[in-house]
Amino acid sequence: MMLLRRTEKPQIHRSFLSRQDGLHARAALALTAVAILLYVLVRPEGPPNGGSFAGYTLGVVGLALVVWLSWYGIRRRRYAERDLLVDRLSAHVYFGLALLVIAVLHAGFRFHYNVHTLAFALMAAVIGSGVFGVYAYWRYPALMTANREGATLDDLCAQLAALDLQCRELAASFDADTARLVIAATGDALRGIGVVELLLGRWDPLGGATGAALNRLRDAFGGHGAQTPRELLPLVDCLTRRAALVVQLRRDLRYRSLLLLWRAVHVPLSVALLVALSIHVFAVFYYW
Repeated sequence: MMLLRRTEKPQIHRSFLSRQDGLHARAALALTAVAILLYVLVRPEGPPNGGSFAGYTLGVVGLALVVWLSWYGIRRRRYAERDLLVDRLSAHVYFGLALLVIAVLHAGFRFHYNVHTLAFALMAAVIGSGVFGVYAYWRYPALMTANREGATLDDLCAQLAALDLQCRELAASFDADTARLVIAATGDALRGIGVVELLLGRWDPLGGATGAALNRLRDAFGGHGAQTPRELLPLVDCLTRRAALVVQLRRDLRYRSLLLLWRAVHVPLSVALLVALSIHVFAVFYYW
């Protein structure tokens, strides 16, 4: 099933934020403290701004951080050792947060409707999406593991295929309309994830074809040409177990989709930031 294809599980340890006893956190905090001292002690003649000595100095530091943080996104796929990747991720997070403070001090808390503010807004969006990425990679892989209950994604897909086959075989002994509904119910898992399900996790496994098939079987019990529980219960049980498994699979798919959605937002924002920052730097030197 195309929708349930395995994707690579993110290999990020939950303690990466405290890597090397918080070395990167302390280094980022020290850099932030130096930036604040520079802003406070080196005062221009007029109001603080990006064109002062402190403003230019902090701007150079901020630019260097943006380039280094962006380079991490490229280099992280080339690291042969996982420990080195986790170290770089820890530094990426803390220095990204420090960059936000440095950028505000660089601008002297002065923002206008221009390309400079656009660059800052994009930078804040990149950092904000990065914070969500930290949360996502800390939380969702653990939720995926708990949701699978010790099974692999391939195991769950195999169980679903077996239940689909069993449901169709059991439905063959029923009338054509019931068989048609059951066959339709075995395609429920292939439906794409909508916005509400992606963001809120709300999806009713009995609201589609599966619910219609179960309602049909319920109506067959005690109605015209009534069938006995002995005839109905095996198919009802099979459809019910299948619905529970589909919920489990779609929950797993939702977690993986959220990880992919974060990357689909974070990477384009990072590219847009580099473009806006290049225009910002060019404008500064052009009008210097």
